[in-house]
Amino acid sequence: MNSFYFVSNIGELYVPSEYRDVVFARGRVKLFARQKLEHLNRIFTHIRHGGVAVVEGEWEQITVVMDYIQRHKRDLVQQSPRPTKSKSRDRGASRGNSVSGALKEALSRVACWADADGVLQVEPAPVLPDLLALAGEPMGANQGKPFLLPLIKIQQIQDALAETYPIRALDASLVASENVLAPRSQETIECFQEALQYVRRSDLSAVADIGCGSGCLTLLARQELGEQAAVYASDLLPEAVATTNLNLQRLLPNSDGITVMPVGDLFDPFSGHQFDVVIFNAPWVVARVRNRAELAIHDEKQETVRRFFGQVSDFLKPDGVILLGYADASGPKAIANLEAIIAEAGFTVDTIFKRRVATHRSKRKWEQIQVSVLRPKV
Repeated sequence: MNSFYFVSNIGELYVPSEYRDVVFARGRVKLFARQKLEHLNRIFTHIRHGGVAVVEGEWEQITVVMDYIQRHKRDLVQQSPRPTKSKSRDRGASRGNSVSGALKEALSRVACWADADGVLQVEPAPVLPDLLALAGEPMGANQGKPFLLPLIKIQQIQDALAETYPIRALDASLVASENVLAPRSQETIECFQEALQYVRRSDLSAVADIGCGSGCLTLLARQELGEQAAVYASDLLPEAVATTNLNLQRLLPNSDGITVMPVGDLFDPFSGHQFDVVIFNAPWVVARVRNRAELAIHDEKQETVRRFFGQVSDFLKPDGVILLGYADASGPKAIANLEAIIAEAGFTVDTIFKRRVATHRSKRKWEQIQVSVLRPKV
């Protein structure tokens, strides 16, 4: 499917992959700019008939458009014959679901556009660095051209970034964009802090944070290991890479010695690199991944951990160490499998830093989190 769409008065726009079915299936994208935003019924009619409305102008007026659509959400569903008395309750529930679905679909067809630098064409323009990446698109996917984003996606990103997470170990607060694992577990972070202090030595020169997420452990590595060690961060998700960059800009504007790599799976961004320390807070729930947000948590059949240990030796110096974060959320069998994977890869456990934390699950009230310091077998 094509990834660019021409819109009159704007030109060619990049369309994110998640949004292409909406844009290209209908083939009717119309710009409503400034004064045209006041024509609420016209915009609503265009959307109700399956069109995509690209809005440009004052943010306050754009939110009025969204409110209008929500107030008229029942008009999005075609009226059906009056239900019989015996079936009215079931049909009422069904209609409620159809109204909700129709509203969600309609709101996805209201889009803003951003210029090639990612500046939204609204006033005032929100400050959202790496906006396309925060929306889950690879860096440079727009090939230097403007791009479209659904307004609800922009609002989801803003809502996620509005929440901050205080980190005791850093004496600072971080943000986490949509789909990025928020650094809520102080205990996990403190285990990694103790592990970093344990492996600290004066001749460390290169450290990798694999699956950097919010950038919390990247910042922690810089704090605990000092400026002599170059720190590299990577992640599979563009929104995680963008979030790490954002937190670095917030807390370390002159973050010399920290390099955030292009998006890539595990060690894919690190061809030719070798590290003294590899940090990996591994997904610890043995379950199928159902969405992007679960990539940092779920690991079906522990395949991600297996792939990590299948590759790590090629990127670790002979005297290097791995700091592996894990939890026993999936029970003793998962821990036993993990220990077998570690042994088969030729590593041994030097020491473990652990915490016992309460959970919200009815069947399991306590969980043990741990950070293992692993070294190659001699």
